Amino acid sequence: MAALLSLALLPGAASAGDACHRLDTADFAALNGCAQTTPGMLKISAAALARLDYDGNGLAALMAGGQHYYVRRDGTHLAVISYDNGPDYFADGLTRARIDGRIGYFNVLLQPAFPERFSWGFPFQDGIAEVCNGCHEGEPDAGGHTAIVGGTRFRIDQYGKHLPDPR
Repeated sequence: MAALLSLALLPGAASAGDACHRLDTADFAALNGCAQTTPGMLKISAAALARLDYDGNGLAALMAGGQHYYVRRDGTHLAVISYDNGPDYFADGLTRARIDGRIGYFNVLLQPAFPERFSWGFPFQDGIAEVCNGCHEGEPDAGGHTAIVGGTRFRIDQYGKHLPDPR
C-alpha cells in the first residue's frame, strides 16, 4: 500500500541571493537582511533575526528560493521539507529535512535526532515513523499527490532504532 504525499514536498529550484520571506506575516513580507546564499544556506543579519516572531520552541519559519526553513534566535537554521504549503510540522518533537538527498529527523534545536538517513520518512506518530530505503516518488495522481513506491519499508522509534513489524 503506497502512502500519498503532496507535490509540495518537492524542493523548488533555488538560486543564490534569493530573498527570505516571512511566514509570520499575512503578505509573506520580505525580510531585509536575510538571503539564501546557496540552496539550504541562509545569511541572516542580527537585525533580521531580531524582527522575527519566534514560537514557544524559539523557532521562526521563513521561505527563500522555494525552500522552507526553521530559524533559531542565534541564526542556526535548517532547510526542511515543505508540507501543506509550509515547513514540515514537528511531530513528536521531530521534523524532517532532506540532507544530501536523504531524509533525516531533527529536533527543535535543529540538531539531528540520530545519524541514520533514509530514502523517505513519514512523520512520527506516537513515537514511531515509517521509513524506507530504496523507495522513490511515483507518478502524481489527478489530485497532485505522489505515492512513495518500491524499496524496503520499516519502522523506527525516535532514537532511530529499527522496530519489529507489528503482528
